Amino acid sequence: MIENAQENDIAEITVLIEHVIKTCIDVTDRDANDLVAHSVYNMLLWKKNKHNAAHLVYRFDNRIVGVVLVKEFWNITSLFVDPDYQGRGIGKALITEALAQCRVKSPKGLVRLSSSTHAQDFYRAIGFEQAGESKPLPGGCIPFQFVFNSID
Repeated sequence: MIENAQENDIAEITVLIEHVIKTCIDVTDRDANDLVAHSVYNMLLWKKNKHNAAHLVYRFDNRIVGVVLVKEFWNITSLFVDPDYQGRGIGKALITEALAQCRVKSPKGLVRLSSSTHAQDFYRAIGFEQAGESKPLPGGCIPFQFVFNSID
């Protein structure tokens, strides 16, 4: 079930993010720790600016198995799904709900993200388009965007 993230979810979300990064992304432990720290930093920014973000969790059996955070309704800073639950439509459901919230609130008429190489096919399959050259960063950094059409 999808619901808005709460402050008391931060610890559980952090554990999920660390597990996904260390399981799914081919990076050194140091780079993995840096990626986790960056995700935690974004959650702390959300905590101070909840009115200006879409932060959703997916719960299964009272456990968070997926999370998405969109800052300022256009900048997707994280989408993580527990590897044991990938392929079940959870990531797609989280992105679909986040896009629905951002459609009317995005000041840019689009949302952007930087994808890992692991997730790029997922984003393409749900309608995101590559929006520039990838950068040689740990785990990959491929820019994607989803443009809201006026006829949507």
